Amino acid sequence: MAIQGHLGEMGLATLIQLTCQEATQARLTLRRDDQEAVLYFDRGNIVHALSADQEGKEVVYRVLTWKDGEFRLEMGIPPPARTIETPWSALLMEGLHRQDEERWETLDAEQIQREEEFAMPENMNDILKELSGQVPGFIAAAVVGMDGLDIAEYAAGPVDVESINAQMTLLFKLVDGAVDKLKAGVIEDYLLTTEKAYLLIRPLSDRNYYLGIVADRKSGNVGNMRLNSRIYAERLSKAMPK
Repeated sequence: MAIQGHLGEMGLATLIQLTCQEATQARLTLRRDDQEAVLYFDRGNIVHALSADQEGKEVVYRVLTWKDGEFRLEMGIPPPARTIETPWSALLMEGLHRQDEERWETLDAEQIQREEEFAMPENMNDILKELSGQVPGFIAAAVVGMDGLDIAEYAAGPVDVESINAQMTLLFKLVDGAVDKLKAGVIEDYLLTTEKAYLLIRPLSDRNYYLGIVADRKSGNVGNMRLNSRIYAERLSKAMPK
């Protein structure tokens, strides 16, 4: 039995993650206009990818730029070859990094200066809104300074995100202090699990701010939250107001 749909309804990154989590063999066929690419999965990773003129991980990086098109996912189909050794999460991270680099390369010096000088929290709110569509069970997300002040936020419903930021910042600092005393290294992320929700906190690049994501425990997925927190923390760091 095949699963079919549109990339506009389910982002390719999410589709790849969900397929890898099944840790089974599968074939994912992607079509956009006159272009077609096929990805093969085995044991929780993408092991082969091909298009009309290319094969290997470069095909994955190319299709990650597709925002529309159709997909067909067929389970139980073994890969005809193995051309990719890179873990799926690293493929997604590299794909996003390349997209960011290409975007900046297309801007002239004046545009780059303008974006650097006038990047505002609204841009970050847009990023958080995009993040909401990638996290199953999404409830809310926020970028918060280590002083507890709200920089950007987005919620799926009537959640007063700003009112809890100071408390969450205090909690994060307490955990950070305990980890420091244990000499356990730098915190990559902090996961809080409650009866009803997951709360994941990840510091941004300069560690003066952090990204907090809350998802419903019934439909949320910790692996998904961790992956997207890494991807979007990088983007939010770049969009931080100067």
